[in-house]
Amino acid sequence: MLALTIFSFRFSGRLLPPLLAPRRLLGILKLLRPLRLLHYAGFAAGGAVMGAAVGEVPLDPYLLFYVTVSALVAFQGAVFLNDIFDAEIDRLAGKKTPFSRGLLGRRGSYALAASISIFSLILVLRCGLASFIFLLAAHVISLAYSTSPVRAKRIYPLNVFLLALAGLAVMVSGFASHASVRLFPLRMLILVVVTLTATFGTKDMTDVEVDRRRGIRTLFTLLGLGKGRWVNAGLVIVSYLLTPLILDYLRLYWAAAPLGVLTAALIVMRGRKKLTQALILTIYILFGLLILGLIAAVEIF
Repeated sequence: MLALTIFSFRFSGRLLPPLLAPRRLLGILKLLRPLRLLHYAGFAAGGAVMGAAVGEVPLDPYLLFYVTVSALVAFQGAVFLNDIFDAEIDRLAGKKTPFSRGLLGRRGSYALAASISIFSLILVLRCGLASFIFLLAAHVISLAYSTSPVRAKRIYPLNVFLLALAGLAVMVSGFASHASVRLFPLRMLILVVVTLTATFGTKDMTDVEVDRRRGIRTLFTLLGLGKGRWVNAGLVIVSYLLTPLILDYLRLYWAAAPLGVLTAALIVMRGRKKLTQALILTIYILFGLLILGLIAAVEIF
């Protein structure tokens, strides 16, 4: 662990002076995605809460902190890695990122993504070997998603399936901080893989033309934005309605049904895309927090 820490800080020490240049720092900060950061942090924190409930042990605030922050850092490292490999296509498509604008050289960009990813693994080591292994698995999945030669983000539905697996790996990493991985509920595994694979494509609604230029297949590039909206809305409603059944907690329908219908309505509406995406993600996070609260109260599992 000490060796990893030294390695990460050596990387960071070389990177900090150039990154602190105002234009570069502002460009990097613009790549932060608060709602998506909350999403992945929620997976880690939710896993920890579920581990404490299933393992019948008190929730350790220190382990909760480390596993949550490590997930936040890991996600941002994955975002940087994805944007580095999209830099040339983003430049041609007119999408401005620090990498497509050349504010950071290729070598410095790789070093930034690597140091952030290593730092996330250093943090999660505080939670035990199992948590480390599953967060490492999430990093490997991100590599397969973003980088050559696999670059699975080009292939639908493999791309959304891998994102669902990455989310599951982060959740299991959190769970392992408080309980044996063998106790991880099968119902939660099914819920995460099935519903996230079905609904993760919603995020691609705002990038149809850019994705076409990149040669990336999504639900919307394959079906078109109009038909894609309706199919995506149907998948979202089905996912919300399946959740109480999979969790075997039918009272959850009081929230799942209206939130599913509201989300589907937002998808088919032709409004401001970024605002719509933010509202959809906010509803999803609130629903996740409700499930997390029920798990903490031992109503589920």
